[in-house]
Amino acid sequence: MDESQRILRLLEDKKITADEAARLLDALGDGGGAGAGNAKFLKVRVYDKSSGQAKVNVTLPVALVRWGLQFMPESAKMQMNEHHVDFEQVVDALHQGFSGKLVDVENEEGSERVEVYLE
Repeated sequence: MDESQRILRLLEDKKITADEAARLLDALGDGGGAGAGNAKFLKVRVYDKSSGQAKVNVTLPVALVRWGLQFMPESAKMQMNEHHVDFEQVVDALHQGFSGKLVDVENEEGSERVEVYLE
């Protein structure tokens, strides 16, 4: 197991925070090196449209997301496609170092909005 995998394992085991993992990966050159561009974090926000308040607020290191994508089930990819989210485009954005909004989707009832972006 290499150092970056050890760091990700510590994060998975909740022995370190996402911010600590990002700093450690940066120090190794894995968190912001080739393919990661300026983006360090993938952020997911779910907003209640009536109140404008965030109901879900998730921040993950990009290095962890890139590693975890290899385990994403086909059923999850199909659900993304059903909601007009191109999985391959998201993966390409991660590898090319895109920074900015990837997804902005409203649910069918129109009561929630989901944003996914790289920062």
